[in-house]
Amino acid sequence: MKKSFSKVDFLAQVLYEVIERRVSLDVAFKRVCRGRCAGSLEEREKLYLECRRFISDYIKLRCIVKKKKPSYRHLSRVWLIGVDTRLSEPHCRLSVSKWLYDKVVGLLGADETEALFESFEDRVWWLRLNWLKAPEERVLRELETEGIEFEVHPEIPYMVRVFKSPKPLRLLKTVKEFKAIPQDLASALCVEFMGVCPGDVVVDMCAAPGLKTSLIAMLEEDVRILAFDISRKRAEVMKHLLRKIGVPEHRVQLVAADSRRINLASSVDKVLLDAPCSNSGSIDKDPSIKATLTVGKIEFYSKRQLELLLKSAELSEDIVYSTCSLLPEEGEEVVAKAMNIVSLKPVIPPRFRSFCRPGYSPYGISSSVCRLFPHIHNSEGFFIARFEVK
Repeated sequence: MKKSFSKVDFLAQVLYEVIERRVSLDVAFKRVCRGRCAGSLEEREKLYLECRRFISDYIKLRCIVKKKKPSYRHLSRVWLIGVDTRLSEPHCRLSVSKWLYDKVVGLLGADETEALFESFEDRVWWLRLNWLKAPEERVLRELETEGIEFEVHPEIPYMVRVFKSPKPLRLLKTVKEFKAIPQDLASALCVEFMGVCPGDVVVDMCAAPGLKTSLIAMLEEDVRILAFDISRKRAEVMKHLLRKIGVPEHRVQLVAADSRRINLASSVDKVLLDAPCSNSGSIDKDPSIKATLTVGKIEFYSKRQLELLLKSAELSEDIVYSTCSLLPEEGEEVVAKAMNIVSLKPVIPPRFRSFCRPGYSPYGISSSVCRLFPHIHNSEGFFIARFEVK
C-alpha cells in the first residue's frame, strides 16, 4: 500500500463500501485497492485477510465504541489498536446482530449457536475435480505436485477438501486450467440430491454463475440442460465459464430470463432451484453479510423463493430446492407455504439420510429436509429439499 494512503484510511474506505454501497468484501477490497495496493501478491493477500478480519469484527466494534453512528475511520483506528474480546453480550463477542443471534439461539440453543458462528471465522476450502478436463487420478497427482494437502470426501469422491495450499487456490495451475474448480461441498450436494439419469431434461432455474449446471453435465453425459438466469450479464459470463470448464455447448441451452415467467412447451424430468437468498449461510465466504443482513432482505428473498418454487412445480414432478441460508424463512417456511398451495412430498435420497441434519424441529417437515452447517459438515450453511409433485 502506498505510504500516502494509511491503513486507517484503507480499512475505513473498505468498510464504507460494504455498509453504504452494500457490496461484498471482495468487491469493496478491489474498489479501494485499485491503484493503491502494493504490487507483491503476498502483501496484497495479507492486506485482504486483514480487511476480512476487520469487516468480520464490525458489530463487535460497534458494541465497544457505543456511539450511535461512529465514523468508519474511528472504527478502523480502534480495531488497529486492538479489539477487547472480553465482551459480556454473546452477540457482541461473536460479532453478529442481536436479532440474528437471538433468532439462531431459538433454533439451535446457545452452545451450538456459539459453535456455528465461531466456525464462520475460518473458511473451509473445497475443490471439485473436473472429469471433463482430466481423469480424477491425474488431477489428484497434479494437486500433490503443487504442494496441496487435501482429503477426498468419502461419499462424494470428486470433492476434495483442501487443508493447506502454498498459494491462493485461484492461482494454482490445476485451477487455472479448470481441472479442479473451487466449489463448496453443499453446492455439490444440491446436484447429488437430484439423482440425474441418462436422457433426463433438466431445468436449472437460477443458473449463474454455472457451477451446478457444469456439475450436472459432468456427472451425466446424456442429459439436456435448460439453464435460466434473470441477468443477461451473468448469463453471458456463465456461457464463457461453461466453455472453459469443458461443457459442450450443445448440451446446455442458456437463456437470460426471469424463471418466474417462463413457459415451456412440455414438462421436464427434473428442476434444480438454487434460489437467490440472503446468503446467511456463507458468512465464512463473505463476512460483510454479518454487517449488512436485515430482516427486510430476508423477507424479500423469501417471497421470491416461494414464487420460484411454485413455478418449479408447474414444470416438473421432481424438484430440488436449496438456499444458502441459516434461517427458516428461506427454507422450512417457504416449503410449508408451498405445500398449502401445491401437493408436494419432500423426500431425502436414501444415501444422504445419515449425512444430513434434519430441518428445524418446530416445523412438521423437519425430518424430510436437509440442513448443512459449517461446524458439523465443514460446508456452508445450506437448506436442501427434494420434492415429488403429486
